[in-house]
Amino acid sequence: MMERVKVRAWIETIGEQLHTEHMRKALTAAGSFLLGLICSRGLMFGKYAPFGIAAVAAAPRGGLWAGAMGAFLGYLLPSPVYVPARYAAALVAVTAIRWALSELKTVNSHQLFAPAAAFLPLLLTGMTMVFLNGSVSYTAALYVAESFLGAGSAFFLKRTANIIMGLTGEGREGPRNRTVFDTGDIAAVSVSLGIVLLAFSDVSIMGVSVGRILLVLLVLCCARAGGIAGGAVAGVAAGAIQGLATAGLSYLSGAYGLGGLMAGVFAPMGAVAAAAAFIISHGVASLQVGAGGTQIFTGSIEVAAATVSYMLMPRSRRLGELFGVRPDTLSGGALRGNIVMRLRYAAQALLSVSDSVDEISKKLSVVCAPNLQGVYNKSTETICAGCGMSGVCWRKYKDETLDNFAQLYRPLKEKERLETSDFTKEFSGRCCRVGEMRDEVNKNYARYLMKEAAELRAAQVREVVEGHFHTTAGILEEMAGEFSMYQRFDEEAAGRVAAILRESGVTPLEVCCRVDRFGRMTVEAEISRERQKRLNRAAFTREVSEACGRVFAPPCVSSAEDRCRIQMCQRPQLQIGRGFSQYCAGGGAFCGDSTNVFYDGCGRLIAVLSDGMGTGGRAAVDGAMTSAMAESLLKAGIGFDSMLETVNSALIAKSGDESLATMDVACIDLFSGKAEFFKAGAACTVLRRGRHSELIEASSVPVGIMPGVEFAEAEREVDVGDIVVMVSDGVVAAGSEWLIDLVMAWDEEENPNLLAQRITDEARRRRSDGHEDDVTALVLVVQ
Repeated sequence: MMERVKVRAWIETIGEQLHTEHMRKALTAAGSFLLGLICSRGLMFGKYAPFGIAAVAAAPRGGLWAGAMGAFLGYLLPSPVYVPARYAAALVAVTAIRWALSELKTVNSHQLFAPAAAFLPLLLTGMTMVFLNGSVSYTAALYVAESFLGAGSAFFLKRTANIIMGLTGEGREGPRNRTVFDTGDIAAVSVSLGIVLLAFSDVSIMGVSVGRILLVLLVLCCARAGGIAGGAVAGVAAGAIQGLATAGLSYLSGAYGLGGLMAGVFAPMGAVAAAAAFIISHGVASLQVGAGGTQIFTGSIEVAAATVSYMLMPRSRRLGELFGVRPDTLSGGALRGNIVMRLRYAAQALLSVSDSVDEISKKLSVVCAPNLQGVYNKSTETICAGCGMSGVCWRKYKDETLDNFAQLYRPLKEKERLETSDFTKEFSGRCCRVGEMRDEVNKNYARYLMKEAAELRAAQVREVVEGHFHTTAGILEEMAGEFSMYQRFDEEAAGRVAAILRESGVTPLEVCCRVDRFGRMTVEAEISRERQKRLNRAAFTREVSEACGRVFAPPCVSSAEDRCRIQMCQRPQLQIGRGFSQYCAGGGAFCGDSTNVFYDGCGRLIAVLSDGMGTGGRAAVDGAMTSAMAESLLKAGIGFDSMLETVNSALIAKSGDESLATMDVACIDLFSGKAEFFKAGAACTVLRRGRHSELIEASSVPVGIMPGVEFAEAEREVDVGDIVVMVSDGVVAAGSEWLIDLVMAWDEEENPNLLAQRITDEARRRRSDGHEDDVTALVLVVQ
């Protein structure tokens, strides 16, 4: 028993050592050395060896020099390779390229860097050989083909290296982040293993190749683990590599490919069925391509040896999990419910934070006097309780004693402590413990001041905490409400959208296609802003519509730090025509009015009009800041009330000076025609529906003045032909009756910009108080 414990402890110690940083570096170097050595022994067309160069180009950063040494040693060993010195020169070149560009992370991490680093040295050294020997065009074509094959091999080797580094915890994706292989991963691993096994093709026993036995075994294992996809990809990859390697064996491309496909088809029936399917398919393919009798015989022996080894291998459940995408254990409805539950729980937790502050205040009130009279009461309870003169002071001379304590208010407030002289002469002459009374009053009064300061701080903290946490809780509650609308997620559509982004030169970080309970699909994608091509919105919208089988509206794009968010929904029935006109007070360069009109990606058009206090640059900053923050938050999915609280807090904290702005928001749901109006100190809005008009106005406070600002809200229904006119304070300074008449007289056939221009011109003409203000008119026409 003790021996087992010692062995187990020894094994655990070795395992811990293998996970240390030094051991990982040593294993990386050793693996790179072996990879370079083995790959350099693999041949193409019988005398070309580009695979050692590819291995060095794809080696991890920590294994570059070890891989180069291994490949150099492999090229020096005797082999049929044509001009080994040429590969030594190419090896020096690829190592120099890797070393010189090692600090450029964006270049090193690009997926085409390893292929380019292998392609250029192979091509340049090959062309040098052509010029030196005066080779014919056929030989030059072989050098070019070798260069492309080396570049392709470097690509697959690099991807395989990334997979291995990710599984061992050294990759950029983190430890064990890639738990499932896709078809591309299977191809990369199969090609990489085929390149490694290629070095053993010339190792034969009575004409039977050890390398080809191992290749067949690889195909069968991939078919068992990955099914049809794993078997077909591994078979085609292994056959292509072996067919290119040796002249006269090109039939293996078809034989291995068909065998791998059929083995994957029959893999669910067991190892015997998969092996039998491969043998039969290999034999049929070999006969059909007309391979020689000796080749068919040796090939059959190789397949037989591989299948026997395959039958003896135990089945690995863990390997099967890597090659298969596991179904979700949580359904879409359960996932949605879980997310909504967690968000709402977090919102309730944030709302209860202020209770902790209240508890502090309650504890302080227990240990400290509640007011100044409490200070006197606690002092007399302590000093007078055991005094023999207490009956005289509090019965016979009660009124005089109370007057004595009443007149102590002024010295306490002025000096925050008492002296003996502050007591009345009668009380001092009668009380034999006046000094103790003085000290007790001073002590209790100090505690009273401490309580007052603590309560003031608690009130300040409570106000800040409640405000910010209430806003955060509101945001979470709004997100929970949004999630509750989702009905299902379309993963196939998300995959097609991700492919469209990649084809457009944009790398998606995350793509989600969700369908709400009304059957409307919304596409949301997150991409990195770094080194991305500019997206053609019209073409992207058209391609996404074709891929998803729905007609989409143009995307709404918003940015946050180094990430960009693309959101788009199905094209709604309604569209909005816009008209805009603005005049800066005094013809100045800065206007205090700022407007933003945008789609939120969920089928709603939102218009924001903000009027900064006053005119000129200061007002322009406040107005632009207010409208820009509102647009950014609303695009991010933040609700209107939470957005208002956030913008209000930002304006209050912006500077110590007074900084305020009005906010006027109109939100039109283009699917349902529901229009919502939110006003914070903003001017009236004119709504024309048919031949009737309405003035929407409400008393509210601008943002930036005080905490706790709330929107005045109104809700209406709009239809085709209706008009919404939003204006700044400068438009209605002379009244609003004329504005209604002007809107009612407008012809729907005219350009909305003409109506906006008429409004600003008429507002300037009607201003008669000798002052000028910024004037802005925004016209929205439902079409």
